[in-house]
Amino acid sequence: MSRRRTYPLMILAFLTVAGRLPPAPAQEQKYRERQVLDPQTDRWVDAAPVPEGVPEDPLDRARALLAQSKPAEARRILRKWVKENPDDERYYEGVYLLGESYYQSRDFWKAVQQYQNVAENASGELFQLAQARCLDVGRAFLAGQKRILWGIFRLPAWDDGVEILDRVWQREPGSRIGELALKYKGDFRFARGDMDLAQDEYAGLVEQYPSGRYVQYAMLRTAEAAEAAFPGIKFDDRPLLEADQKYRQFEDTFPGYAERERIGERLEGIRQQRAEKDLDIARWYERTRRPDAAQYYYRRILRDWPGTLAEAEARSRLRAMGVHLEDAEAPAGGQPGVAPPQEVAP
Repeated sequence: MSRRRTYPLMILAFLTVAGRLPPAPAQEQKYRERQVLDPQTDRWVDAAPVPEGVPEDPLDRARALLAQSKPAEARRILRKWVKENPDDERYYEGVYLLGESYYQSRDFWKAVQQYQNVAENASGELFQLAQARCLDVGRAFLAGQKRILWGIFRLPAWDDGVEILDRVWQREPGSRIGELALKYKGDFRFARGDMDLAQDEYAGLVEQYPSGRYVQYAMLRTAEAAEAAFPGIKFDDRPLLEADQKYRQFEDTFPGYAERERIGERLEGIRQQRAEKDLDIARWYERTRRPDAAQYYYRRILRDWPGTLAEAEARSRLRAMGVHLEDAEAPAGGQPGVAPPQEVAP
């Protein structure tokens, strides 16, 4: 066999044997970089491929999952990271994101626990974000969102909502977000019919933010709450007196706005109710056969509440009792034999 034919065969045999040899150390190391050590078997196995575009940082990865509306997946990452990194400079960022994962899952109670932690300990933009979320959760609770207990029970959380908003304001009094917290509490009390508490909340809003965005609103709501606190003519009319005073104060402070809100008509409505209350007292005295006391209140209606519906009925009743209208126009209690009653009707 010639040498020219021998050389190619030798080269082919060498390449075949070389292909069966184990890889060089450098090749093995490069291959191992694409593997992970399985602690169960103590062997190197292929690593799961990382999808293109997925960040390697745990917090960034959790943030990306939240952006994709995958809160459960993000929460698994964040729980582990927060537990293992209590001293990391980004710790409260992780806590905030953990709150976001609960918020997306509508578990507002667990969410606000994380937000409160951040708001109590962080500063800057992270503090503002946590405060805003606390405001959102507090408002959600006041709107009827339930607190989830043990993953099963759903309980009303109105008191929790009020407490959350209180803490929002306490952490940042004088701020815009604190102003909203006070407003939301007042609106909640008003909508629930807790008019005395609503007055306190709105009065606090005016006091704390005298030049704020909601001064007109809060002053008007304070007067409306006072008027709504009057339960009826069978009861003390002190709420009507307070409402009258507050409406007039509002009218003096914001005359243009008061005209648009028809404050004059509301004041007239209060006059009518107070006159009706006096009329009810006069009727009671007449029913219990105490004509002098009844006449006293009928005459007072003519004096204090002219132009009301009660005035017309008071005139009619005085005529029926034999009282001349000229005498009825005299000041109440000023006619001989007619003294103010010593008792007040129940």
